[in-house]
Amino acid sequence: MAYRIEATLRRQRAGCQPSLWKRVEEMLTGILETAEELRRAGQHIFSGIAHERMRVHVAGYLIWYVLDLERHSAKVLLIDRAGRTSEGSSNVG
Repeated sequence: MAYRIEATLRRQRAGCQPSLWKRVEEMLTGILETAEELRRAGQHIFSGIAHERMRVHVAGYLIWYVLDLERHSAKVLLIDRAGRTSEGSSNVG
């Protein structure tokens, strides 16, 4: 299945380096694949999260995103250096 990783205008203006963007795409694609497998297995832990912001650390950056399992997509909302946030240090939030 093809997954789509999108970005908000704010992320696009940030001028994300191509190597970082590739890692972000890989991470979010893996998260989407896992969410789909869990849903197929009858575990609906991702139900109703279409507009819920989540975060993941990638290469020293904190990536804020939302998942849309119906559209098989993830949208990156913000990319920021991990050390600049006060949100904590969890790998996936």
